[in-house]
Amino acid sequence: MADAPNDTATEIAATPVRQGALGRPMMIVLLVSVTLAFMGLMAAWLMRADDLAEGDPSAARQASDAQMFEQDAPTPQIRDLDAADAPSGTSPQL
Repeated sequence: MADAPNDTATEIAATPVRQGALGRPMMIVLLVSVTLAFMGLMAAWLMRADDLAEGDPSAARQASDAQMFEQDAPTPQIRDLDAADAPSGTSPQL
């Protein structure tokens, strides 16, 4: 059953009603939430500050990794491409 219309109610536009309340309470909620987020990030950073200050964790392996690149270069293998492309039994013509 539908309610009877109320003749004493004032008509309010839909846009202001949907937007919600602004002012001091909204600012307090915003400031408190930003402050708590900042404190949480600072706590997480302070807990890991010692690990972050160490630098590169793979620094000990760098010397052994560098030795691989200091080896002599392999000798190049030179093939006669003209002989390899020619059919067997014939000599290449220039």
